[in-house]
Amino acid sequence: MRPQILLFGDSITEQSFRLGGWGAALADTYSRKADVLVRGYGGYNTRWALFLLHHLFPLNVAKPPAAVTIFFGANDAAILGRTSERQHVPIDEYKENLRKIVLHLKECSPTVLIVLITPPPVDEEGRDDFARL
Repeated sequence: MRPQILLFGDSITEQSFRLGGWGAALADTYSRKADVLVRGYGGYNTRWALFLLHHLFPLNVAKPPAAVTIFFGANDAAILGRTSERQHVPIDEYKENLRKIVLHLKECSPTVLIVLITPPPVDEEGRDDFARL
């Protein structure tokens, strides 16, 4: 069985195989060496991702992934008082949730390569201007 690289995240990960996407580029780069699997969940934040951990990454799997990217944070940063408020996760909880995800992956496989990808920056003024259009 070929090594697996698993992409775990929100809609940015879910859509990463679209034309020119970062997931597609990664799959192309590793096409002869590993299988790249996408586990992206649109709208998810780190709080909801914790519920998926044991399903996606069971402890006693015969061949765990060689590498996992973790790309959450855009939904966690949703602004309170807006329509996406239910997605908001306070920064301290966000950090703790990421820590739990990493610890679980290390428990599944001490040798797994974990790549944390930071959320995209937020332009508050631009976001407010766009909301008024």
